[in-house]
Amino acid sequence: MLTSPPDLPIPDGVLRIGDVSTLTGLSLRSIRHYEDLGLVQPARRTAGGFREYDAEAVQRLRLVMHLRLAGLGLEELGAVVDLCRQFELGHEGVDPAALDDCLDVVDQAARELELRLEATRRVQQRLRRARGGRATT
Repeated sequence: MLTSPPDLPIPDGVLRIGDVSTLTGLSLRSIRHYEDLGLVQPARRTAGGFREYDAEAVQRLRLVMHLRLAGLGLEELGAVVDLCRQFELGHEGVDPAALDDCLDVVDQAARELELRLEATRRVQQRLRRARGGRATT
């Protein structure tokens, strides 16, 4: 089940994958999967092969989680995450066409969420009518 990432402060310095899991709410397996997809990369690896992440990795993964909650598919995530982080980090030269494309993707996700929410509310109303309008506990 998708959940919203925790809003914990991100410490400075090196983070191990377990730390990243705590800061994002993602499982170790999910973090590795997103790494395999190129959505996040460890800042470096130790001599023993352990992944070491930084705050940027946590920010990227939190954004991935928000976008997944919004209904974006894995194939759409990369461009949106890259563009958002580029802008948030103050990098110049954000491609206007890429921005328009990403905004279109997110706008479409928002429209689909609104349709699902409206459908859910209609079913809620039907069930409440069927129950006789009694309050839930």
